[in-house]
Amino acid sequence: MPSPSRPAAPPERDAGTPRTVCAQSYPLLAALADPLPGPARAVVGREHETRQLLAALSRPELSNVLLLGDPGSGKTAVVQATMLADPQRLYLELDPARMIAAAGDSSRMAATLKGLFEEAERFCRTEACEVVLVIDEFHQIMQLSAAATEAIKPVLAASGSRGIRLIAATTYDEAHQHIIPNQPLTERLQRINLHPPDQPTTLAILRAMADRYGVADQLVDDHLLRQIYEYTQRYQPASAQPRKSILVLDAMVGWHRLTGRSLDRALLADVLQESLNVTVAFRVDGARIKEQLDEAVFSQDLATTAVARRLQLSVADLHDKSRPMASLLFTGSSGVGKTELATTLARLLFGDPRHLIRLDMTEYAQDASVEVFRSELTRRVWDRSHAVLLFDEIEKASPMVTRVLLQVLDDGRLSDDNRREVSFLNTYIVMTTNAGSEVYRTIAQYAADDTGSGARLADYTRLIRRSLSDTVAGNRFPPELLGRIDVIAPFQPLSRETQKRIVHRKLRALVREVLVKHNVRLEVDERVLQYLIEDKADTDSDAGGARAAVARLTEEVTTAVAAFLNERPAERRIRIDVVGDLVSDHKTLLKSDAHLEVSAHR
Repeated sequence: MPSPSRPAAPPERDAGTPRTVCAQSYPLLAALADPLPGPARAVVGREHETRQLLAALSRPELSNVLLLGDPGSGKTAVVQATMLADPQRLYLELDPARMIAAAGDSSRMAATLKGLFEEAERFCRTEACEVVLVIDEFHQIMQLSAAATEAIKPVLAASGSRGIRLIAATTYDEAHQHIIPNQPLTERLQRINLHPPDQPTTLAILRAMADRYGVADQLVDDHLLRQIYEYTQRYQPASAQPRKSILVLDAMVGWHRLTGRSLDRALLADVLQESLNVTVAFRVDGARIKEQLDEAVFSQDLATTAVARRLQLSVADLHDKSRPMASLLFTGSSGVGKTELATTLARLLFGDPRHLIRLDMTEYAQDASVEVFRSELTRRVWDRSHAVLLFDEIEKASPMVTRVLLQVLDDGRLSDDNRREVSFLNTYIVMTTNAGSEVYRTIAQYAADDTGSGARLADYTRLIRRSLSDTVAGNRFPPELLGRIDVIAPFQPLSRETQKRIVHRKLRALVREVLVKHNVRLEVDERVLQYLIEDKADTDSDAGGARAAVARLTEEVTTAVAAFLNERPAERRIRIDVVGDLVSDHKTLLKSDAHLEVSAHR
């Protein structure tokens, strides 16, 4: 018999013949533990961590390990690689869920664990073979039962002499919450941190995958693999390498086998769109950015030019990767297209206007609202991490709320209510402000044009910036915020002609909608535009711009048409006319007596 203080040296055996646990002799060990399977793929770049584990398991007294790493960083793979390098020990994997089920309740968990360890020690002495017990999600035992935690400590304290080694694996967060506060337990475990592999190691793992699955000939070089690594780093910040890159390549191989598609950037873009609901930058047509912005927002050439130039950096993937994709300040009076441009950005960059997250900053004007703001912002970005964030009327926010926003602009990260780190690196930050309204009144009177091309508006840019800085009097628009903004885009007040173009587009949309939904042809008197824009308009640049004109369209035209359709559903052709004299036609009139009338058209 071997010495009672130390197991006998294990006899030589064929490494290809796995040792098994007899269920009759060791019922608990056989019921709760399975032989640790070998790795599903080659373990690359973990030689140092494997040697760390082997050294820890070879210690004569405390031969226990606490293996810490993010989910997906490869903790199980490292243990499996260690097993392959250590064929003289028996590696058994314990399932905490199965142990909990076998114990029945937390009060019996300690007895179950004690019996398990006794069987493991007996197996070690009888079979002359050291046993390595691997427990993933180790924190679950700590959560379940304080008595179970106490039952483990004596085993850990005498692990070397009893021939039992323990590898406890969990994440950093779970360890800090459930394990590290228990100092006596922590002192019995040698901590090994498993950091996610760097780019070269991850690329080596992906190359080995491509070889194994017979698609290596599809990859001329590592360019596509590097893109997989870079885009998963950017678009899945909460997940760890190498798992997230492995899953993307695995999905690409699946589509390749099904459809015969090449493993290329186009397939990578489709996989990211499918799995993450993300349109990556190279899917955006950089040559048409300015054109597409101008199609949505009229007469704001200076603003759309500034925004389009900044977006070129993101599309070319040359922006600062440590900050949000872009930070933009839209400044101008109400109703000039600031919100419309933000919505257009969401549609252009992510293919869906629902990727616009809008926060009305007037709701966060009090210092006490800062935690509500942080909670709402992180929750919505956690749910939709690829989005345009619109902070409407940013100057209305509390200074404390502004400081939270400064952190987002600086670091691109923020912690939520659950202490999770929420990434803003895949967001476009848009802030709007009506500050500097006195400058825009001047522009409306003397310098507005029908293009916003900048010929006149650019002369006022310095005044606009100075006006924004002056708003600091109430500490609502601090200079440090202006200093962190990539682009300040001024929006000029809209001329009457531009307002007519916007309302005319809305009228055309109404005509199409009435035809599609009701099979009714709607004709519109050409004087309706004149009535809405000239007779009913307010000359003040702050009076609502196109938004006010569109509101008048809804109130006077759309509502009247809807009422007529509801009252006379059998009519197939209707017309809306201006009845009465317009002030714009008769300059001697002090007040218009005109109104709109909907009638059946024969």
